[in-house]
Amino acid sequence: MPEDVFVIEGLKCSYSSNGKQILYIRDLTIPKGRMTVILGRSGSGKSTLLEALGLMNNTIGRGAVNYFSPGGAIDLARVWKKHRKVAAIRRDYFSFIFQDDYLMPHYTCSENMLITGLIQQKIPAGNTTLMLSHPLQFLNLSGNGLLKQMPGQLAGGQKQRLSFIRAVSKDFDVLFGDEPTGNLDYTNSGNLFDFIREIIHERKCSAVIVSHNVELTVEKADKILVLTPSPDKTEALFTLQPDHIFDRNPHNRWENFNNSQDLTQYIKSIL
Repeated sequence: MPEDVFVIEGLKCSYSSNGKQILYIRDLTIPKGRMTVILGRSGSGKSTLLEALGLMNNTIGRGAVNYFSPGGAIDLARVWKKHRKVAAIRRDYFSFIFQDDYLMPHYTCSENMLITGLIQQKIPAGNTTLMLSHPLQFLNLSGNGLLKQMPGQLAGGQKQRLSFIRAVSKDFDVLFGDEPTGNLDYTNSGNLFDFIREIIHERKCSAVIVSHNVELTVEKADKILVLTPSPDKTEALFTLQPDHIFDRNPHNRWENFNNSQDLTQYIKSIL
């Protein structure tokens, strides 16, 4: 089985066949069982890349994006020709969390948490409160009858954490996050990243996260991709240069950097 969950070759992303190329990536591998975080200035193509990998939008203009799913290799550029297959891949293999919580206001917190599993038809029989007790406690959402409340009764940070529990309450191979900590303070953001690491370790799945927080990314990520303006605007507006890909080694240190502070300062200098 391949050790990578995604392999990209010659990818050009855009939002229309005749539109500007937003992002160009020559070669990139995203490892299985690891948390990869995408950094970049506003408008640099972070969400565009996430949409391409997660089949949220057909932003693949040219090139190859191969996803090595539990069922075999899938060419994501070709799969858009079969819309039912797109929906099936998202349902069976992917899960998503965004900066906005997208909770359903007319369902209780418990129903919101379980809806993704119900769609998969994989909710086990028994005490659902017990099944979710660990993530509830980890994200400080347990007690006080929260499961019976409606989303409108929650504070903003609680809604964000609830939407995360919803995302992980289903079976998935890849968890995608688009600024999932944008509405959380540093402590709760760190807790969420820690929980993502725990989830992918236990389930042997992968995570691809867009973030704006350099310090937290360097502290928690396994692989970092920094999107920057392209020196050759004929290719695309933004690109991923080979020396803007950073990997944490088996000794928990960043390759080619003495310490995390040096990497943090370097990333800030190129953003």
